[in-house]
Amino acid sequence: MSSPRWLLRIQATIWRLLMSIGFGLNSLQSPRPPSYNFVKSFRTGTYAFTRPGHLLKLYFYLPKGLDAKSRKYPVVVNFHGGGFTLGSATDDRRWAAAVLNNTSAIFVSVDYRLAPEYPFPIGVQDGCEAVLHLAANCEEYGIDPERIALTGFSAGANLSFTVPLMLHDHFGTDCASSNSLPKPPTFRIVSIISFYPATDFRITRASKRASSKRPEKNLPRIVTKLFDASYMPDPANVSSPFASPSAASDDMLRQALPFENIGFYCCEWDMLHAEGTVFARRIAELGKEVEYESIAEAVHGFDKLPRPMGVDPRIRPIYHKACAVLSRALDTELSERRQ
Repeated sequence: MSSPRWLLRIQATIWRLLMSIGFGLNSLQSPRPPSYNFVKSFRTGTYAFTRPGHLLKLYFYLPKGLDAKSRKYPVVVNFHGGGFTLGSATDDRRWAAAVLNNTSAIFVSVDYRLAPEYPFPIGVQDGCEAVLHLAANCEEYGIDPERIALTGFSAGANLSFTVPLMLHDHFGTDCASSNSLPKPPTFRIVSIISFYPATDFRITRASKRASSKRPEKNLPRIVTKLFDASYMPDPANVSSPFASPSAASDDMLRQALPFENIGFYCCEWDMLHAEGTVFARRIAELGKEVEYESIAEAVHGFDKLPRPMGVDPRIRPIYHKACAVLSRALDTELSERRQ
């Protein structure tokens, strides 16, 4: 029997408080993560993904020496984790620091709406709105809309794939619009970086947990049950490619995802390790260039856990490898890439 939505909301509120405490402790570890430079809010609904009127917040982290008047910068659009139920746009500040230190990109973290208040597909739709808003307002932000990368962690890593799939489905390969919708801005997604992604809701939690090398190291059942019930109240949606990117057809994946610079960083002891690995292999078999790494003896969210002895030493090399993939995609001018 499924839990009533009001009870899920109460549970989510409690877990959000506990998670915020955990991230607060994590932020005290040295080196301290940076703060965002500014927040920009805009109203969703322009391109008919969601109902008009919601104020969606974008958190901007800017590279040192930014000179948006004389040049356009690539942009990394990031989606935080938390099972589509917990978390906030400031959770990935250490990742933002790595991106700013190792690429020329502006880093933007999306404060997408969370379940159970806003179940599937609202989070995906918010992600689409964010990408389109940044592209449409590229002059204001100093952004090159043809050098966009998507990154994410866990649920956010799911969004890094489902957002381009939904954008492709909504507009097609030529970004054409219907007569009743405004023409979308020109944009190009050139890279996707996914850390321990959730890719297949069709697989039961029991099967996922059984596939883990260390089931006892995974999130407790009470938490994963909250995630699934909150985000996916209608079981019929688990087969949607906008929920489970693994359910997308080969043609859809070929057309919607970038040809190269796709990174997968999966955790060996994570219950999502198997599905992430299978999805990475499938994308590579479609002819796309994939960077894959299984992080030895790592649990889900290993890079976010507070540690009394300091930041996990595995974070820096993994983030640097991911930034190398981003740099190949982003730190080349459009004219050079088209030669």
